[in-house]
Amino acid sequence: MTRRRFAPVATLATLLVIGGAAPAHATLFDRLHFAFTDSAEEDVCGIDARIDTDLRGSVLLQYVNDGRDQAFVGHGNLNGSDTFTNLANGESFRIEFRTREGDMTGRHVEGDIYEFTGTTVGVERVVDGDGHLVLRDAGQFRQTYLFDTLGDGMPGGEFVGDPSESVLRGPHPLSEMDDAAFCAMVHDLIG
Repeated sequence: MTRRRFAPVATLATLLVIGGAAPAHATLFDRLHFAFTDSAEEDVCGIDARIDTDLRGSVLLQYVNDGRDQAFVGHGNLNGSDTFTNLANGESFRIEFRTREGDMTGRHVEGDIYEFTGTTVGVERVVDGDGHLVLRDAGQFRQTYLFDTLGDGMPGGEFVGDPSESVLRGPHPLSEMDDAAFCAMVHDLIG
């Protein structure tokens, strides 16, 4: 693995859970609070590293009042980090993020397929082992995607094709890094 981008993965996971369209008066389906931790050893840009992941958040789910009871609107708050530690020298750095997801809109396309647009606002930071800020990525993204609700009346489903993403505001230096630039940063920080 040369590159790990946690915030977009978390964003897509949240969208998978909450995919829906926003009605004027939605009925509450559920409030979810969660915490997840993981630790894995991986090759990161040619360096044997341990990646410690911490993710916490909450999601509010509401039914869409479209008469079909198949889609949900959700609003999520996510906080998390990936800490990368070089196993050979003990040096580490952390990628932290805090996002708010919501303002979902959508329309029924056909069958159990909906087209949704969601907005993610947040901050992603790279912090070195001494706690100094290396890079800050902040702003707003909009994602549009097709989603199959599977017709079971429950949150979740499957993406149909790839989501499209557009940047509304930023700077987004971390998001815009290619693999070579990301690996150069990794080697500077823990190599």
